Amino acid sequence: MKTVRLITCDGAFQARLIQGALENEGIASVLHNENTSNILRGFTPTISGVDIFVYEDDYERAMALLERNQMIPEQLKYCPCCHSPHIKFVLKKSHSFRAFMAAIFSILAGAPPGTTHWEYVCKDCGAHFETPVARQRKETQNTNIPDTK
Repeated sequence: MKTVRLITCDGAFQARLIQGALENEGIASVLHNENTSNILRGFTPTISGVDIFVYEDDYERAMALLERNQMIPEQLKYCPCCHSPHIKFVLKKSHSFRAFMAAIFSILAGAPPGTTHWEYVCKDCGAHFETPVARQRKETQNTNIPDTK
């Protein structure tokens, strides 16, 4: 079976907590870079973080568990207009020349170009937006709440 990276934690302690929660649900996991994270503490998480890998078949269950237990923030991956999960991250049509110049200058300066030239587009309703939203919870969708005035 193929394994995929579930999450990168800041330290070994947080990774062990998440691994324990996964094991309680019967989801097998493996930690990667556990010892290196102690040596490279203080660097960016991409270098010094502890990666948690799970089987590809268990990925969705593991993410749902982490969101349910509030071990990670809710995933912002839905359209704010129609709440469809079918969104893509694209270059703004009016910013293509600016994005090209920003890429050139960022290479020369050794700095990241930024994300101001990009936007999300919903494949279902065609809406353009800056940031996706988390799916609305069923409790907040209930509009039949009586007034207490």
